Amino acid sequence: MSFFSIKSIEGFAEELDLLAVFRGLHLKGWNRFLYGDPYLSLEKVIQDGKEQYYIALPKKYEEILEQNPYVSKVEDNLPKDKHYAAIYLHRGNPSFKFGDLKLNESEGVVLQILARHLHGEKGLFESNVRVIGWADSKERARKILNLKKIKDRENRRLVFDFFSRIFEDNKRVRLSFKELKNFLINQFGY
Repeated sequence: MSFFSIKSIEGFAEELDLLAVFRGLHLKGWNRFLYGDPYLSLEKVIQDGKEQYYIALPKKYEEILEQNPYVSKVEDNLPKDKHYAAIYLHRGNPSFKFGDLKLNESEGVVLQILARHLHGEKGLFESNVRVIGWADSKERARKILNLKKIKDRENRRLVFDFFSRIFEDNKRVRLSFKELKNFLINQFGY
């Protein structure tokens, strides 16, 4: 996937710009029937007291974003040498709240939304929503996400899915454009 930094989330998230990106992500013929439309990844990273936004989409479609004034192409820059804890947000686990948790300098949190536009459903998106936290220890990473206990095997799989940007059909939720925007700009819960 090609990875882009979003310079201004408010500008980029305007309905016409973001919907134009989704309109450009369509397969035709048998490929669409077999695989469905491609999805993109919208990510909100919180680290060192700052929020940064990113978008990733299949390399085949990177020209859709190359002319957008709100984005610039970058390399994926999440730390690879940390301990991670991750959760899906879905109907059974609908929200994540930061509360008063203070992140240390070497810690961070990412909200990742994998989304594709649903045909025939104006303004609806099929999505996977994940939150991942990282720290210098497993216990601290779990505490960042307020997780009491997590199975290591399940956590490794979820972290792998996060970094590989794998869409899990059994964890999908439908989001409206407004909900998608609110996830990114305002809040982590729905």
